[in-house]
Amino acid sequence: MPTKRARDRRDEIVRSAAAVLRRGRDGALRMDEVAKHVGLVKGNLYYYFKDRQELIFHCHMRCTEMSLAALEEIAPRGGSAAERLRDFLRRHIEVIIASDYGGALLADIGELTPAQRKRYVALRDKVEAGVRKLIEQGVARKEFRPVRVPLAGFAILGSINWMPKWHRPEGALPAREVADTFVDFFMRGLKA
Repeated sequence: MPTKRARDRRDEIVRSAAAVLRRGRDGALRMDEVAKHVGLVKGNLYYYFKDRQELIFHCHMRCTEMSLAALEEIAPRGGSAAERLRDFLRRHIEVIIASDYGGALLADIGELTPAQRKRYVALRDKVEAGVRKLIEQGVARKEFRPVRVPLAGFAILGSINWMPKWHRPEGALPAREVADTFVDFFMRGLKA
């Protein structure tokens, strides 16, 4: 079992790898850039991750775990489905564009091993199912107009997952403003 220091270092490397992915914007992860970003010699990265593929996997997992944690906190709350969906989408967007971890979405999951891809997709599907459930609840309560829930979920999540391609954290558009604007668009599209 790794020590706390080793776990912290692994997390720092994952965060750095996602930041490198975000800066590069081409989805290519270069281990020498990650090592430079985190202040290690490239060879030391392999003490923590067996290869580039494993590091990309952990980037995807960490980003999705953060969004799932937000969903698991918000979805069971009382109140309207619309307000819970709004709160989750705002948090999800901020994970995607305000944290370094959102850069993970720029890396192709096709590079993962079948076992890694299966684990990642299962986690991603939990987030998607949670969004669908909130939309279904909103439709059932007549907070949202009748929609094809899977398509609405794909439209919303696909739009959000594309944000790291164009949003620059250091740019003129603050993450909070982007989140508020997009969430307003999504909610108006669903509104009864």
